[in-house]
Amino acid sequence: MEQQQSTRMSMDQVPFDKLEKVGIKADLIKQMEKQEMTDFLNGFRSDKLYTVKAQIGNEEYKIPAKIRLQSKEDGSVDIRIHPIQRLNVPDEYMGHKFTKEEKGALLNDRNLGKTVELTGRDGKKDNYYLAIDPKTNELIPLRTKMIQVPEKIKGVTLSSEQKEKLASGQKVVVDGMMGKNEKKFSATLQVDAAGRNISFSQFKQEKSEDLKTDAKQSEKQGARQKVH
Repeated sequence: MEQQQSTRMSMDQVPFDKLEKVGIKADLIKQMEKQEMTDFLNGFRSDKLYTVKAQIGNEEYKIPAKIRLQSKEDGSVDIRIHPIQRLNVPDEYMGHKFTKEEKGALLNDRNLGKTVELTGRDGKKDNYYLAIDPKTNELIPLRTKMIQVPEKIKGVTLSSEQKEKLASGQKVVVDGMMGKNEKKFSATLQVDAAGRNISFSQFKQEKSEDLKTDAKQSEKQGARQKVH
């Protein structure tokens, strides 16, 4: 199966027994859409929220949460739960101390709006985008090398300045893009670490979810390549 060969983990490695223990049936995973399944098998958080069991004291609760797979050193695969949490930006994250302005950007825009150097779990420093997951309020880092800004977006060739701004995490207004109904529209574009794509906002003629999907499709070919 191609999906198993092109992802970090295969369906055979999914710990369905552990999923069952937290209340997620195997069918819910097997019915994932193709892109969501690919992301899931690559260890990314699920796009959807799932109802999972949580033990708090002697009480058992059902809470909405995102899920992801995590490879362990012994080769086995574990399940990680990401419940909805209170919106908060810590003073320090992955070795970076946030300024008042950076905290404000994350809390107000849910996007840092620039790249920042962070220290990964392996102790190595790298450049990242930062955003807050709109469904769980988690702070999500994304290495800049995971996104490549395309030459064109929905029929519009980006200028060098626009590409540089997008690559640096800034917002860029793009006019004259062609929608599905062959109607031109304008939108503000920005790299979204939480969605691992280039998101659209302040648009006309198109629905945001459609635009985000189109942006994701435009990004697929450039994923995991360094932004120049």
